Amino acid sequence: MKPENDVLDEIISFFSNVFENKINTKNISYAEYKTSWLKELNLDVNCREETKVKQTIKKLQEHLKVQFGERRIKTEAKVAENMELRFKDNEENIDFNFDSSKLMAFDILDLFTGTAFEISLSDAFAEFFKDLLKALLDSRIKKLYLCMKNHSYNTKGGSSSIAKSGYNKVVNSPMIRQYVQLAKLYKIEVNFINIFPDD
Repeated sequence: MKPENDVLDEIISFFSNVFENKINTKNISYAEYKTSWLKELNLDVNCREETKVKQTIKKLQEHLKVQFGERRIKTEAKVAENMELRFKDNEENIDFNFDSSKLMAFDILDLFTGTAFEISLSDAFAEFFKDLLKALLDSRIKKLYLCMKNHSYNTKGGSSSIAKSGYNKVVNSPMIRQYVQLAKLYKIEVNFINIFPDD
């Protein structure tokens, strides 16, 4: 068993209480918030998606810190914390110090195993590139887990596409696979996790 699997198992178990499987009219399986979960957050079905995402991730982070302790689990962990990122501009022959504090933080960082867990509940395709860049810039990271849900992709008005992209679109993208291979050159293992419940 991989040393980070206990954290991953806890994440998947957590989301089994958050989402339920649904099937849309095109027979695509997707994850929908359970009414009971939204009630626990004091939210209703029609509240903004951003609010649901933010509060759900916050609850997950709190849960993991209780389960594994703050010595192991760091949430909203700054990228390249206490590291100096310096690059050389060959054209102008100057050193460039990169301010990593301007980058978004890792959702969850397992300090014991050097594993970052990113939770993408909205646009997984767009988030992938940002998350991979963060992992490449932080020498602590050995593995990156991208935990995603799938979306219905049904839109009102008959349009066949939707701006948000989930698990299915990410894992089936040839461009994403190219970037995963690139990450291997930098000794970073990238894993895609489908957070659909099993039932």
